[in-house]
Amino acid sequence: MRYWIAIILPPAFLLPACGERAGDDPSPAATAQASVQCPAQGDRLAITGLCAERAASYLDVTGGEAPKAPQGCEWSVQETRFDEAVLLYRATQCGDKTTRLAFSDGPPMAELSYDTAAYGDPENALKGEVLVRVAGLDASDRTATILRIARDAIDDPRESKACTVRNARIDYWPTDALVVDVGAAQAAQAPPDEPRAACGPFGLSEDESAFWRVFQGHSWFFQLGQDVWQIDPGSFTLLAKDRSGTWVPVE
Repeated sequence: MRYWIAIILPPAFLLPACGERAGDDPSPAATAQASVQCPAQGDRLAITGLCAERAASYLDVTGGEAPKAPQGCEWSVQETRFDEAVLLYRATQCGDKTTRLAFSDGPPMAELSYDTAAYGDPENALKGEVLVRVAGLDASDRTATILRIARDAIDDPRESKACTVRNARIDYWPTDALVVDVGAAQAAQAPPDEPRAACGPFGLSEDESAFWRVFQGHSWFFQLGQDVWQIDPGSFTLLAKDRSGTWVPVE
């Protein structure tokens, strides 16, 4: 994968106290940022060197009501390598255990899975479970890739043709969440007292939190299950270095 990065940013965006670790990049900008101390008791994230307590300022959080952390836990900003970029996101921290994701490239799609799960997984049995699948993006039609992937996974051509992409409009989901679903008339034929599913494994599933988002040049399929969320899907933000060595959002 290759990323085009905007070089010119408003000065207020660059957080002077949250730069990279010394030695990561010899550029003057990186050296100046790394020379500033993090707040008391604050650590730097291992990859970007951003101050952990202030890294939240880099998150491009989507609209909607933010999900609540599980009882006894709190949100913390984490990072993982994402091909040539870095993914910044909010994850649960429960005592001394933190949820962290691991990235693996495709084909057919890149994946983000549990490396560790902070909540309800003392034996780390969730390690390797995939939470997010990531595909490319058609610049001329932002939902075309979503619809193609969903339709390709459906065996019945008639069912496939009936599927379209719509806004999810579910409380606590990101406001830009999308689902692949059949039309309203066909949906009304389903039993009213049962969770409805449509359009295959990448389509609507009312029995779990499964939806698409489109941002930063990618199509993201979140499959977060039925239990409490251990990651905040609306906080995902890709960062990469600009020519000066400063971490900035991927366009």
